[in-house]
Amino acid sequence: MKHIAMYTDSKDLQEVAILISEANALADVGHKVTIISHVKYKNVRNLKPNVSIKYLEPEGVLGLFSIAINFNSLLKCFSIWYKYNAGNLYTLVTKGLKLAQVLKALNIEHIHFGFKETMYPVSLASAACVGASISNFYNGSSRGKLSKWISETCNLSLLELEKYKPSKEQNAFVLKRGLDLSQYKTAIKNKSSVKLVFVGNIVEGAGLENLLKALAALPSRTEIQLDIIGSGPIKKKLVNDLIRLRLNQRVHFLGDKPRKWLLQNLPKYNAMITPYDSDNAIPEVQNINYIKEAMACSLPILTSNITTCDELTSLGTGMRCPPGSVDALKNMLLAFLKLGPYNQHLLGENARKYAEKHYNVKHQARALSQYIQAL
Repeated sequence: MKHIAMYTDSKDLQEVAILISEANALADVGHKVTIISHVKYKNVRNLKPNVSIKYLEPEGVLGLFSIAINFNSLLKCFSIWYKYNAGNLYTLVTKGLKLAQVLKALNIEHIHFGFKETMYPVSLASAACVGASISNFYNGSSRGKLSKWISETCNLSLLELEKYKPSKEQNAFVLKRGLDLSQYKTAIKNKSSVKLVFVGNIVEGAGLENLLKALAALPSRTEIQLDIIGSGPIKKKLVNDLIRLRLNQRVHFLGDKPRKWLLQNLPKYNAMITPYDSDNAIPEVQNINYIKEAMACSLPILTSNITTCDELTSLGTGMRCPPGSVDALKNMLLAFLKLGPYNQHLLGENARKYAEKHYNVKHQARALSQYIQAL
């Protein structure tokens, strides 16, 4: 089985947690996996015996002299920089050669990484220097030079959402990023009221302004509460709306919360609500993984009937309404309340089953392993 490097420079702890779950799952399949990062993570636990972390230290010009002796490696880096127009040549050469040195020293045969524009040229340069194959997750909705170039040069491109079908020219297939489902528990809900949660960036397009208006339009005796977890540029405006709409007792802004808190507290909610205004809001809200995690905790998903949500969920895992409509949100909330605790519980059970079927990291790792081994 190939030794796989998972390369990242992410500082997002949720993204890192998912990466570790994927590395562990690949190790269970039989691969040796090394997570390579420029960022030093604290308190990393639960790594499988075949999974390790290698931190890359910054290199100066003198430190890179021994790496750069191979003229062919320098030529490959320059070629990639020129073709991709990859910004700073010095950064590409220093990071690419340093990563290549680590790949060679550890006898790594394949490098896999999550999509990030600054990481791709470095990854490709290092792989080219040592003859490793390369794969990455990327958002197939990306258009233009970068997306086209990835599809032409990457050994294997993985698209996370099925709505972004690869064209015949693209060397890509669809694979959703998975979860370690053993981490997600369920809990008995409070039957006296409905408690909803939103997790993500508080930005225009997230639908939170309309959601507050919808909550304010509910009958005064409606027992429903909302916790908003996250931060963002329109938070101050929403807090002012909260006061103006007299929702102080129903809606609470909890700020950013660590993963440990989320894993412990998500199961206590009755549903997750994420009322996107459109598909275009998805990259800014950045909460697709939170939706998957909520489903793994048996939470129904209340959302918009946009294309992405049609792909992420099913009609049996929650409720959907037209985007950008206060009345539609209000009616969805009333319909959810009308279901009662038992039917709300059934939606949550369906959400968990959906996560088990579509977001199980073990299934995804087996599929990814088969493709990597075939390269």
